[in-house]
Amino acid sequence: MMRSAALIFFAFSSGVLVSAGVFAFIAAIGIVPRMANRTKTQRFIPLYEDVITLGGLFGTTAMFIDYRLPPVPFLASAFALLTGVFVGVLAVALAEVLNVMPVMLRRSRLTQGLPWLLLAFALGKMAGSLVYFLVDGFYVI
Repeated sequence: MMRSAALIFFAFSSGVLVSAGVFAFIAAIGIVPRMANRTKTQRFIPLYEDVITLGGLFGTTAMFIDYRLPPVPFLASAFALLTGVFVGVLAVALAEVLNVMPVMLRRSRLTQGLPWLLLAFALGKMAGSLVYFLVDGFYVI
């Protein structure tokens, strides 16, 4: 009994630490203020932060509770789109914070075509995701 209680405590504590690290990471690279600034929706920053927190809670509880979306293609498509937007924004914000693009452009001596390069990155990520989720054998439930 005591061992089980200790394992539960340590597992819960580990989960809290990992999620706190993820949220601290998101806050440190400043995704929310940057996106709000670019979209001119700064007044909604508290709402964005609440939604990110609720998404984290939903993701955590989804590990323990078997949520099922109704078989409506629109809902699945919307979920996939929003998940992709979040991952893309996170990746671009991380690259921006780490100054990956300026270093890469300086080393490759690329002076023209930056928008096309970024589009190629995005389309490559999208193609990889589509293959992963749509081709049998890549994703097993």
